[in-house]
Amino acid sequence: MKTKIGLLFCLSANMLLANNVTIENVSLTNQNTTTDVKDIQFDISWDNSWRTTATPNNWDACWVFAKYRLTSGTVWNHVTLSITNGDHTAPTGSVIDAVSDGKGIFIYRSADGSGNNEWDNVAINWDYGTDGLADNDSVEVCVFAIEMVNIPAGNFDLGDGNGTSESTYAFESVANNNLAVAISTTLSEMIETDAANDDAQLSSTGLYLDGDGGIDLNGNGSFSDAGDNASFPVGYNEVYCMKYEITQGQYAEFANKLNNGQAAAIIATNSAARINTSGSGTSWSSTTPNRAQDMSWYELCAYLDWAALRPMTETEFEKICRGENSAVYAEKAWGTTNLHATIYTVSFDGTGSEQITTMGTFTGNACYNVTDLGGPFRVGIFAASSANNTREETGGTYYGVMEMSGNISEGVVYLGDPDGRDFDGSHGDGYVHSTGFANVSGWPAYDGTDNNLNDGGFILRGGYYSNTAARISVSNRTYNNTHHTSGVNAYGGRGVRTP
Repeated sequence: MKTKIGLLFCLSANMLLANNVTIENVSLTNQNTTTDVKDIQFDISWDNSWRTTATPNNWDACWVFAKYRLTSGTVWNHVTLSITNGDHTAPTGSVIDAVSDGKGIFIYRSADGSGNNEWDNVAINWDYGTDGLADNDSVEVCVFAIEMVNIPAGNFDLGDGNGTSESTYAFESVANNNLAVAISTTLSEMIETDAANDDAQLSSTGLYLDGDGGIDLNGNGSFSDAGDNASFPVGYNEVYCMKYEITQGQYAEFANKLNNGQAAAIIATNSAARINTSGSGTSWSSTTPNRAQDMSWYELCAYLDWAALRPMTETEFEKICRGENSAVYAEKAWGTTNLHATIYTVSFDGTGSEQITTMGTFTGNACYNVTDLGGPFRVGIFAASSANNTREETGGTYYGVMEMSGNISEGVVYLGDPDGRDFDGSHGDGYVHSTGFANVSGWPAYDGTDNNLNDGGFILRGGYYSNTAARISVSNRTYNNTHHTSGVNAYGGRGVRTP
């Protein structure tokens, strides 16, 4: 007969700063040696949270996942959680949504409101038997939380053409050049761009998008012909998106939980200005943990695989920025072309309190055309510096995602390449390949062994800190032909997850 022997625990409280998301007081409780499950209990808090049933009818959340290792070993593994909502304990005022692969949970407000969250005694149910552990195994567990934003299902415009002008290489209607294309649950008009390398893929045979059906290359509605992909995440359907770009602190935490040799293989040497992540082996840190992290596409994919997220597509990128509003030519992530034109200065530089000190009359809304500092700002800096909390002043998207224009270019899945169009939206499984690379079949360019930046399937969107105003526009696709040949500097991004 089994006896109830608790799994031993080494506390590891993670503070992944942005809006001060904090995990504290982690413990293991309620072990059931018959079903081989146990609760991981902790307190969670973060700032500047919301839920609203008014437009845009969404909320912010945290994606919570955990890693464990035997105290007698060195290999970190991903915790498998129950896929049943009711097996988890959500404190009053919160909701927990489990996910079908057991890789984590979402926690968010249960009712409309805004402000700071502080929830004690959250309990997520760990199926440690599925992970191959015995009742009396001694383990170390680390709990991670990443701030996310719910992006509800809905129509959106792709491209920003107004009939006479559009952003560089923006998506447009074949039938009506320089006009945006409406994306919904029915087949769109045929789309193309004015870039030769895209047009060889998009307009020679035609490319149609169905919001909840994917890519129908020839528009016949069957999704069964060569080149079709009914699973391509177009952007109409609901998704969660990281509120901020991956930070240097998050990157260091990731590197510290890789196994022997993986970090050295995957993490590129980076001497970019204002990037202060360094280390070796499994000892990494950053002196500026709140700043966005420069990383290559393969580093980005490795992080997302490890966190059980996935890359976003470039069509999802435009939906997350624009929402259900009509496209505006040359608009930035906050929905207008208004942009603070003066070089910024910052106070508390390099700390978690880093703020803009030269805000404009209405806005200080994007890190672009920066020549004095020459690198990215901390994530969320414009929201923290804002007086009026408008989208123009904070730089927020329609749904409240930050820094989608400027700061760090965002690596996303590229529609103008067959490798990108084959993407089916699969999530990471919490593990990277022994080489350190992502190992998710179907992710563009990186399958665990391939780190060739000359492969296609991904593109940089949103612009970065030294780009011009035009290049940080939502629909600008200047880098559609150079996405794979640039250096590491100014790459970066964030992940998404389909609920």
